[in-house]
Amino acid sequence: MEGFPRPIRPLISLDKFYKHSGISFGLQVRGTPIDKNYQKDREKVGKERGVDIWGPLNPPSQLGIRGSSTAVDWDICTGCKICTEVCPKQLWEWVQTPNHPTSEEKPLPARERICVQCYRCERGCPVQAILVIFTGPKGLTLMTVPLMFLQIVGGILYGIIWGPALGLTTLFWTGWILLAFALPLFFSVEVYFKKAGESGEGKSFMDTTVLVDSGTYSVVRHPQLLGGILMMFASILISQFWPVAVLGIFGSAWWYKWAAEEERGLSIKFGDDYERYMERVPRMNILLGIVRLLRQR
Repeated sequence: MEGFPRPIRPLISLDKFYKHSGISFGLQVRGTPIDKNYQKDREKVGKERGVDIWGPLNPPSQLGIRGSSTAVDWDICTGCKICTEVCPKQLWEWVQTPNHPTSEEKPLPARERICVQCYRCERGCPVQAILVIFTGPKGLTLMTVPLMFLQIVGGILYGIIWGPALGLTTLFWTGWILLAFALPLFFSVEVYFKKAGESGEGKSFMDTTVLVDSGTYSVVRHPQLLGGILMMFASILISQFWPVAVLGIFGSAWWYKWAAEEERGLSIKFGDDYERYMERVPRMNILLGIVRLLRQR
């Protein structure tokens, strides 16, 4: 009829909503959300396709939690497949779970190592069966972190105890100035992620679901990694010792590569907002970042 708006077609049927949300017509919610402290509260009882299983495990009625960084409680999951639909990295595989009381098919985070922490599955799960945990660096990059801190501390101690190996005093003091400049950059994540980021209850401040682009993050996109690289170069200048230099150059190149890899995940996580951020703010060129920031003001 003219003059009346057309009815809006629902995105999901009420039957499907009630089935997978765990809400009955009496508005009672079935079960509780996934235990956010499950790695402390529960025991690891095995693996399935390389994915950790956290008990209790008593098939078919009790199946426990699957995953350590992208986790799903199979005893809560209703098999709605929303997690699969919203995941940009397709890390889920489906496993048959016959005779389980909530559903006979469950998602397994088979490729949780490639998760970019976009939190779409966690926020989209109608029964709160999923928990995404920020893990920081992974694989070989994780192994380089203690090595690089050893390079920084070792080089500085070498310069303090034995003096610069090449005896170049100007470079020695330049290294200390560079170190003083690098430290605030490295620790700025503690300030600006806590101030401008938003993370869920019980999560680390690094688990931000909003793009942080203020403070040092308005000058360069990776101030913490830039601070680490500058500290490595400061260690080289202070020690002037060739093993420190070799390790520092390798570490700096690896951390720059890490920044580039991290951005691919951040582009997926924040979408167009991050693409515009990349156009506006350089990756690590702090001089260019300062110039751009001044022009914007």
